[in-house]
Amino acid sequence: MLKFALLGFLLRQSMTGYDLAAVIRNSINFVWPAQLSQIYRTLGQLEDDGLVVSEVIPQQGRPDRRVYSATDAGRQAFESWVGELVTELDPIRVPFLVRFFFGGTRPPQDLVTQLRVMRDLHVKARDQLAEELPGYITNFAASTNATELDPLIWDSVRRAGEMVAQTWVDWVDETIERLEQAAEKSPPTDG
Repeated sequence: MLKFALLGFLLRQSMTGYDLAAVIRNSINFVWPAQLSQIYRTLGQLEDDGLVVSEVIPQQGRPDRRVYSATDAGRQAFESWVGELVTELDPIRVPFLVRFFFGGTRPPQDLVTQLRVMRDLHVKARDQLAEELPGYITNFAASTNATELDPLIWDSVRRAGEMVAQTWVDWVDETIERLEQAAEKSPPTDG
């Protein structure tokens, strides 16, 4: 998946690995995070496969910049991938929910504390998606080879992330309420 994300960005503008990391951090990171080391490793594979080329640009007083660009073969591979019809849901892996699933051995207050931490994280993610990313999308579209539909599609993906984060907040609130109600009904334990 990362290779196609990188190709998609490089088809809009030539960039360094560092530039790509910044673009990912400000766009698709909430659905497909990538570390700088993964990005450089994948760029190397793309270059070996002839899907991107790189050019070293010398700089005075700083390390040289290696700028990557998609090739025609990269464009073809990307267009083929983006045109494939998705017919199955991707499995969702949420380590927190696996841990929470087995939390029945913990005191309810411990579970509520953990849920409040998760709520705060999702509120932060939701707010970032709602407040910071729209401006980034506008600026990125204006400064690249964006198609006419790109900003609308990018904002739709951003909105999906915002809605998922809000769903988490709602679920956490509901679960805390249910745990607190269960604690009220449970007899006190000897301790």
